[in-house]
Amino acid sequence: MRRTITLAAAFAAVLSTAGVGPALARHACHDDAFKFCRNVIPDHALIQHCLERNMPHLTRACQAAFRRGR
Repeated sequence: MRRTITLAAAFAAVLSTAGVGPALARHACHDDAFKFCRNVIPDHALIQHCLERNMPHLTRACQAAFRRGR
């Protein structure tokens, strides 16, 4: 449980840096981050790069969250 909360906070922080709000980040990209970027947690910069590298494979909601943040 504690690890899940820590990971959710890390994803929110990464996407906040990318201009995506924390609540949106948790909801839109949470599953994608676990699916594609689990191996780079908890490094915020690497999570962001990982999500960007996997953009074509991310859910539409996560892709939209990144687009809104730019």
